[in-house]
Amino acid sequence: MAGNRTLSQVQTIAELAKLDESDLAPTCQCLYFGSELNAADMVLMEVENSTLDFLEKGKSIVIRGEKTDSAVLCLDNKTYDIKDTDTSNTLLILPQCSTPDECVESKRQIVNRQVTGLAKSYYEVKLMRPKLRKLRSLLEDCPYSGDVYEEEAGGKRYTLDHILDVVQASETEIRDELKKLRACHISGFWRMLHFDYECQLLSHILSLIEENSWNFRKIPLGETLDTLENLEPRAILEHTFECFGERLPRQETEDDEVFYCLDEDKVCQMFAEMLLRPAEKFNLAEFLLSWQQSVPEGMTTGMHQLQGVAIIDKNSKPEVIFHFPFCLMPENEVDRFNFLFKTRDRWTQEEMLPYIEDLVTEKLSAGALLQKHARASVGTNGVRVYNSKRPIK
Repeated sequence: MAGNRTLSQVQTIAELAKLDESDLAPTCQCLYFGSELNAADMVLMEVENSTLDFLEKGKSIVIRGEKTDSAVLCLDNKTYDIKDTDTSNTLLILPQCSTPDECVESKRQIVNRQVTGLAKSYYEVKLMRPKLRKLRSLLEDCPYSGDVYEEEAGGKRYTLDHILDVVQASETEIRDELKKLRACHISGFWRMLHFDYECQLLSHILSLIEENSWNFRKIPLGETLDTLENLEPRAILEHTFECFGERLPRQETEDDEVFYCLDEDKVCQMFAEMLLRPAEKFNLAEFLLSWQQSVPEGMTTGMHQLQGVAIIDKNSKPEVIFHFPFCLMPENEVDRFNFLFKTRDRWTQEEMLPYIEDLVTEKLSAGALLQKHARASVGTNGVRVYNSKRPIK
């Protein structure tokens, strides 16, 4: 029973264990098992220091996933994989236990510690990429095409709370992804805009810019909304500015007027998609000419604007370009590379990077990813190219 062990018994046990008494701390902690061990009601989790600091500040962690998902742990801006790990030794759980640094008493003494639980496993957490592909899939079920089509719009709509319940990522990562998807908060729900509707919104704004001979680098927001509000809701028009432009810093001479600068690369990329989506393949030379002629006056198209949107078949004579958006990519790393090499046998690193950069982490660079999944060689033009290490079915 607790409290019956004496110092002489402790000394005898130390001698049997071949321990020198001088190696022992002054305070001897004797462990006793309580009458009831609540092992089933307790789970241990090993966390890194940053997560521990997060919890000690009183913040919450959330475990997310539907019944068919493997659970993940989310902080406010990070996502972790959770793995149930068995231990070779049983872990004892004690409400009180002193570390060597805390045993500062010079006089040898016995302190009783009661074991309240046992554990043969613990949760190991590891930082992971958030699983965000499901977010696009959810929002694509009911895209917004304007108020006139709302009555006949089918599909399910999602609030942020519902998204947080089913998408395995932190809230910050989800909000960042909503911005990348150009999703809009409409009547309490997050909605992606239908591509044709986005084109229509941008066209209204560009037509007004041309009509007033405005510079696309300085567009008055208030006047634009006042002029176009009979065509489209003001909130949706302002959202379009946020997606394809940037609010300019307020100047002292401009009172409360707000100005936006359109992002040349984003607008040109949008026009490239308008041309490429309907076409299976497009003669590259003809596409480049049509593309430059279609963008607003003063804007210049460039090949960098096609990254993650289209790829060029240089083996075709003449060369052709076709729509190949990033959203087609599988989320799984191995499936991603299989899909890329099934589409094309050989890639340069520059061509492949827009389609794998989301897989890059602090510990895994793009070069390491390519080394892991691809075999490098030098092409006939002297440029390094990559092909698959695995047979592609």
